Amino acid sequence: MSRSWERQVRRNSKQVNATRRKQGQTSIGGKTSISEYTAYKGRNIVFPAALVILGIIYAVMGIMYPTADGFSAIFIITVALYILLGVMLYFRKPYLKIGRDSLITTKFNRDRLISSSQVKSIRLQKGYVVIEHSSKGGSWVFSRTLNRYDTDAMSEHLRTFAAQHKITIQEKA
Repeated sequence: MSRSWERQVRRNSKQVNATRRKQGQTSIGGKTSISEYTAYKGRNIVFPAALVILGIIYAVMGIMYPTADGFSAIFIITVALYILLGVMLYFRKPYLKIGRDSLITTKFNRDRLISSSQVKSIRLQKGYVVIEHSSKGGSWVFSRTLNRYDTDAMSEHLRTFAAQHKITIQEKA
């Protein structure tokens, strides 16, 4: 089935589902569900730890060198927000979801989706996976050391994805 036909089917099924929802009926298939994606989750450690440490350093410096006014509310809020942001980023796991004809990841707290036609090449190294694409933004880099991804399992799945969609793979030792 051609891609334009798939887009047309998706658009029409979206319209039909909207009318069926208004009528109280269940929706029909046609949209790729999340369960059709294989997710590879990592763990962001470095940046959240840096934010928490920075918040602690600001707190210690504020305690050691207080101003004449004492603690200001903006100082306490700043320290608390640094620590809160670090904790939030730690618990939000970065991921790569590989679907039938698309890849999804999160960049700057937003989900980014690219189709297989937008992928230029995939570079596989020990501990790293780099996906180069033609859409807006830079290459997607998934690292074992920085974000604790299972890059070996990702590499195997991306090899089959690339073979299925005729995407060039560059493997480095």
